Amino acid sequence: MDRGRSYPLAQAAPLAAIPGVRLISLQKNDGVEQLMHLPHGMAVETLGDAFDTGPGAFLDTVAVMQALDLVVTSDTAVAHLAGALGVRTWIALKYTPDWRWLLTREDSPWYPTMRLFRPQHYSDWAGIFARMAAALREIVP
Repeated sequence: MDRGRSYPLAQAAPLAAIPGVRLISLQKNDGVEQLMHLPHGMAVETLGDAFDTGPGAFLDTVAVMQALDLVVTSDTAVAHLAGALGVRTWIALKYTPDWRWLLTREDSPWYPTMRLFRPQHYSDWAGIFARMAAALREIVP
């Protein structure tokens, strides 16, 4: 399922370069090793080893999401959780997305607080994050 769906964390560097923006990782398990190899100048805060451990899966994630201004994710459970919570969420979609995201919309009929960023060609993560950075500059005070 993950093939082509998840972007390399380093692709989010244009967001981290915007003054006033702090990146906070909600990532667990697979992919956390990318935090050790960030591009120069890119910082991502983590929430510690106890984040979302124990029997209440996603309880910490829910609490953190509700305190964030924006969740940026790929098509994962985090996207659906944020959408269900009504949290402002931007999704970086793969070229041929899951059926739930339809094919041409920039919004979601199921999650009104969600914005969809689609690639112009296969594996166009750089293009997606350039457009996200431009959109983020418009809303960051």
